[in-house]
Order: sequence, then structure tokens, then C-alpha cells
Amino acid sequence: MDFALPRPHDRRRRPLTLATLVAVAAALLLGFAANAQAQQLGRRTSQRLDRTLDAALAETWAPGVIAGVWVGDRGWTAARGTADRATGARATLTDHTRIGSVTKTFTGTLVLQLVDEGRVRLDDTIERWFPTLAGAGGITIRDLGTMASGIASYSLDPTIAGRYLARPQTVFTPAELIAAAAGLPRDFAPGHGFRYSNTNFVMLGQIVEQVTGRPLAEVMRTKLFAPLGMRHTSYVASTRLPRPSWHGYTLQGSDGEILDATAWSPTFAGAAGQITSTLGDLRRWTRAVGSGTLLKPATQRVRLQPNPASASGGRAYAFAIGKAKGWLMHSGELPGFNTQIAYLPARRLSIVVMTNADIATAAGNPAPAIFNALAQVVAPGTLPRG
Repeated sequence: MDFALPRPHDRRRRPLTLATLVAVAAALLLGFAANAQAQQLGRRTSQRLDRTLDAALAETWAPGVIAGVWVGDRGWTAARGTADRATGARATLTDHTRIGSVTKTFTGTLVLQLVDEGRVRLDDTIERWFPTLAGAGGITIRDLGTMASGIASYSLDPTIAGRYLARPQTVFTPAELIAAAAGLPRDFAPGHGFRYSNTNFVMLGQIVEQVTGRPLAEVMRTKLFAPLGMRHTSYVASTRLPRPSWHGYTLQGSDGEILDATAWSPTFAGAAGQITSTLGDLRRWTRAVGSGTLLKPATQRVRLQPNPASASGGRAYAFAIGKAKGWLMHSGELPGFNTQIAYLPARRLSIVVMTNADIATAAGNPAPAIFNALAQVVAPGTLPRG
């Protein structure tokens, strides 16, 4: 899933150096100070979250983590660990990060806004936007948004993935990414299966541009970021993150050496994963997308109807959003970065976790693993097991 490309199997943890230990200790103090200035959930809960975050981060390969938990307007936030392995600089609450496939929740929301405006319907087939794509007349917008199209992810194509890993600053166009996917086999007929595919959302981004007649970055800014006051979120092709920011680390494309992927081109992700953001802005977004404030209530209800073929272990995928026992969530991964957002409507509970590594351990990718640990503190028993 996501933008994980072939990577080594050796994931043994490396010993911590004295410099790293000093940086981590300083980051812990920074995190406690930041929490002391915030309107907290409560002293006991905040202390449990502090301890849980420290323990969960120690079980990952991530140098740093930025996290927040909010119940209504009361919250807890923390930054831990290292933002730059070369300098030992600490992670801070205001660092920008690449959010990977959390971008899908933004692209999907734009499409649903077009539905609300009567400009498209979810059951419209896509041949008018992709007339040369084989079988486009049998694929609907709904199929794309619920991962039911059967179209494979272009990131599985060894040619285009190889180009990306060999020259990670290469700028890719949506047309190139869609063309790479077009040559891959399809596993099922449209509407009759589930396959997580980045191609679906690159295509949805192209539909948004063609329907509105405006660049996707402009549409996101005017219809999503600005209305929510997300002043530190952007959809840009630059290999440079806005300041302040941290460095992201990966094993993807390496022979076991940890690589700095900070300056890798986000255009390989496009409308499926190109957004950069901050903890504060993602707090606003998590609540908005989870409560449906940017959509008509009926459209939000339709959005949350899962693809039946995706249901497994108490989890399912709906229209650009995952579901798990009442939680609405999405994770995001790009080489070097991993993010998790989650909202529990019944408790008005939001959790955001951002890490500056995408390197998995036995517990999975770092951001979802840390989210699971934090969720057990504030909402025990609400997540599916496994």
C-alpha cells in the first residue's frame, strides 16, 4: 500500500550514539515544555500520553515524532527526537512534513464537493476524462474513490519505480503516472473488488482539474486550505519543504543504508500524496474530514459507505477514508515520511501522528504504530485487533 517500493529485509536496529541520546533527552524536555503551555486534556492523561509516546517511539526506527491528541477543544501535543540526524537538531511542533497518502482525503473531498455542486456524480463513468484508457466506460468516479476500479498502482510498475529510485528528484507528470498503470494487469472487474491504488487518486485529481478548469493546487488552496485556516499546508511540486521542517529517512532504494529522502520529488505521488502540512493544520483537517464540515450531510453519509470487498478484520475503505470500529482514518507514506490521522466522531476525538521515517518494524510503519499506542490511552478497546 501507499508509496512503499522494494526495500531490504534487514531491519535490525542500530545502536544509539551518545549524541543521539543527548538529542533525544533534550527533545523530551522540549515536548514536556510544549505540553505545559497547552490547554491539556488533564494532568494524568497527559502524563500517560507522554510515557506512551516515549515507549512507542523507542520501538520504531523513526528519529523523531510530532503528535497530538484532542478531545473537542482540549488537547495534548508533543515533539520528540531528532529532526536532522546530521546535526542532531530537535523535532519541533511547527515542523512541516510530507503527509503522503493522507493527501487522498483532500483529493476525495474536492471530488465530493463537485458532487455537492452538481458538477459530477459518483456514478459517472470516466471515459470522457480518459478516453484512451481501456475499459474506462465501465469505471465510475465512485470506483476510483473506493479503490474498486481494478486499476493497479503505477508504483508497482518496475520501470517507473526504477526511474524514481535511480533519480529521486525527477519530476513526474500525472499523465506519465497514469500511463505506467495502464500497462499493468487488472485483478478484477470494476466495482467487484478492492485494490489500494495510487493511480485512482492521480486520476481523480485530473478530473478535478478538468471540471474546474484550474490547477489542482489552486483548487485545494481556495476550497480546502483557506476555508479551514490551514495557512501552513500546500500542494507543491518543490523538492524543498517549507520552513521550519525536518529531514525524512528511508531504506527504500538502498542496500540497507538509511537514506535522507527529504529532497526527493513529491511529484511521484501527485494527487495521491503530494501535500505538505504541519501538526496544527492537520488537527483542523482531521476534525473537518471526520465530521464532514466541508460537505453536505447526505454526501458525508455517502462518503462513509465502505467498499464491501475491502472489509477485513473490522476495517474497511470508504471514499478516500478508512473506517475501523467507529474511527475514520488515513495513513500516509512517502520515502522518508509517515503520517496518520484519525477521528472518532462519537467522542470528538482527533489524533495526528507524524514521523520522519517510513521504515517498518514488526509493529508496522511508525506513525500507525504510535497512533495505536496513543489511542489505547484515550479510547481503549476502540480499535480492531491485529
